[in-house]
Amino acid sequence: MLAASLLVMSCSHASASTPESPPPPPWDMISFTMNSWGAPLTIWNILPDGSGGFAEAVHEEGAPPIGPAPMAWHELPADAGQYAKLVAILDRLPEVAPDAGVCVNFMTDAPYGTLRLTRGATTTEIAWNSGCMDDDYVAFMSVLGDANNLVGEIGKAQPVSRTDPVP
Repeated sequence: MLAASLLVMSCSHASASTPESPPPPPWDMISFTMNSWGAPLTIWNILPDGSGGFAEAVHEEGAPPIGPAPMAWHELPADAGQYAKLVAILDRLPEVAPDAGVCVNFMTDAPYGTLRLTRGATTTEIAWNSGCMDDDYVAFMSVLGDANNLVGEIGKAQPVSRTDPVP
């Protein structure tokens, strides 16, 4: 899958692990953004030790969840087990991400964003658009949804560390 090929690609630059040491994590950082109408809804990044940050748009009560809004940030606690769960989810991604640009059954105005997988100086960006309703794309979006839900649950369980105003 995608995770395995990125790991193989990056291992040529990594030091070899010994039988006593665990293999290096597949990525140095995993990042995700979800936007709607040009405004962020969710932003997160997570490091191999599980630490990182999670932000969610805070729209006024009763307002539609679109457009610019303050972003409430939550610090993710270090938990390598949560990172491992995220990696296991992302291992389900297809070898080549489907292209929403060639979607047959497309709905406009749906959330879109980017998944970024960083290892050393290399970042692989996977753009996505949840408006594609083709079967293979729905399966792809299911994996991204599971990843976002996992990190969101971890983040929302933490107190808000800061709130960024609307830019």
